[in-house]
Amino acid sequence: MSGYHASKREVQARDLEDALGGAARAFKVLERYDVDDPYDPKAPLILNLGILSGSQFMTGLRTYFHGYSPLKASLDDKPSAMWSAGSGKFGTKIKMMGVDEVIFTGRAHKPVYLRIYEDETGRVRFEFKSAAALVGMRINAKMQHLKEIYPEAHFAAIGPAGENYENVAMACIGLSTVNQLRSGDMKARFCGRGGMGGIMGSKNLLAIVADVKDKKDPNKYPDLAPINKEVMRGEGSRRFRDKAKGDGGGGTWSNAHALNPLHAMPENNFNPTGTDISVPLYRENVEARGDLVVKDEACFLCGVACHKNVYEAEDQGEGKKPKLGKFLAKLDYEPLNLMSSNIGIFDIHHACHLVDMVDDHGMDSISFGVTLSYAMEYNKRRKEAGEETMIPDWIQYGDYENAMKAVVETAHGRLKLLGQGSKRLSEGLGATEYAMHCKGMEFPAYLPQFNPGYPWALAGGHMSMRTYLLYVFEKEKGLDYWVEAITTRGLAIIRDDILGVCKFSAIPHPMMADAIRILTGLNVTAEDLEKVIRRTFLRGYKLEKKQGFVEADYNMPLEVHNEYPQIELEHFNSKEFFDQVKTQVVAKFDEMLVHEGI
Repeated sequence: MSGYHASKREVQARDLEDALGGAARAFKVLERYDVDDPYDPKAPLILNLGILSGSQFMTGLRTYFHGYSPLKASLDDKPSAMWSAGSGKFGTKIKMMGVDEVIFTGRAHKPVYLRIYEDETGRVRFEFKSAAALVGMRINAKMQHLKEIYPEAHFAAIGPAGENYENVAMACIGLSTVNQLRSGDMKARFCGRGGMGGIMGSKNLLAIVADVKDKKDPNKYPDLAPINKEVMRGEGSRRFRDKAKGDGGGGTWSNAHALNPLHAMPENNFNPTGTDISVPLYRENVEARGDLVVKDEACFLCGVACHKNVYEAEDQGEGKKPKLGKFLAKLDYEPLNLMSSNIGIFDIHHACHLVDMVDDHGMDSISFGVTLSYAMEYNKRRKEAGEETMIPDWIQYGDYENAMKAVVETAHGRLKLLGQGSKRLSEGLGATEYAMHCKGMEFPAYLPQFNPGYPWALAGGHMSMRTYLLYVFEKEKGLDYWVEAITTRGLAIIRDDILGVCKFSAIPHPMMADAIRILTGLNVTAEDLEKVIRRTFLRGYKLEKKQGFVEADYNMPLEVHNEYPQIELEHFNSKEFFDQVKTQVVAKFDEMLVHEGI
């Protein structure tokens, strides 16, 4: 198409951050931009890979989108830099063409998609094409349509939420999977956190096509085999593997077993009921019903098989296992919890339909689910106080039909207050104390009452700050413990969003350094990785400061600090305790900025 252009060039890596890629590289790029409006045509959207993306490393399947988030923002509403990560085969196809990074700026005059492909000479080409036929389609329909045109390709696409970006700050980007394109089912993976789909939509870019025939790496890496075996069958990934095969914990869905007996699983806007009302949502209870089948499935060439896909069961007769019927949803712990028990819904069919609809409409299920639960709590409190509500009164706990209505209405931009997320919604309603977010990023399904580390997560509480289950496992309440956990241990989780690997790989730094050396010839040490992790966090923290973040931006919702007697964990995260943690953490990070020269 005329009027749109792409230029390409090779960039010499200047340091290890550049070489490793992912968030380490992208934060360096984002430093160059001054952004007040994430939807400004000049604001960047960065697509990049990590050094192990698309490689023979087990779980090396990650694609990243980075930008100044329309959701994550300061108290003064300035957008903040962050990333979002997703698996699938899209990143592998990009890597096959030797592309490591694409930076999008500007805005197309009409809806377009970008086709990245190799011409007959093997040269990589970038071609913008009309996306008029894709407008208004959900994510799966877009991908299936594009598959008919480009049968060798994989895709990144936004849904209606991304197209209605001005009213939907939580839009995500879907990435196609092999299973999805073969079956036609909605089995995409998602770059969910932070509203990157809205930035993509603001550029009138509805999809990206990675169109190249599969290529196999001709090299053999015998030294990689024991590392991949450790990823696939080691202790680090055990809890994510199939429990039925005897060596797994059942995936993140099984977190319900650890948390619910303590009454520490979010219900009704992170206020557990103290009852067994969520027990029907356990996997074994779902399977015991007989009308549903849960199947463990895997990403492209991954042996962990962490996906828990739910199907209707088709009876094959007495004594025979039921046959897989209609696909309903992929259930991880966060989407399941936040689109069921945390909004007062305890029917698994309803939960599956809600999760699938949120995914297919292109919204982050964490941000939407938590915003919806906040709206339900707001309406509940107004009704109890005999006061009028300032949002639709049909948004109520346990109302499945209207929850589904909220999904569709929000994704199409007709519920702007909900679409802006819990931060702006609660500020507009003047009731911020129970809006469960920090810096505009809604909490995942791990109680904030026991995690003082949430405010320092750069890209979502369970994706970029590994403190979310520490208290459940270690029961430590000391000030020094939490300061160290946040400023040291908590940062380690960022590693995987630098390298291009799934967080379920869970191998130690020395082994990961060996994998990088084996696959790329780049000699790095565990200490090198630790330094890059630390410097990447500090760059993100500095970018927050650049956008006007002050100490008050690192507060938690006030009701988090209350004591919840129904939760069978000892209360410790009082406002007084948290303020002490915050003072020391801020001082330590500021000191680290100076020491590292960031």
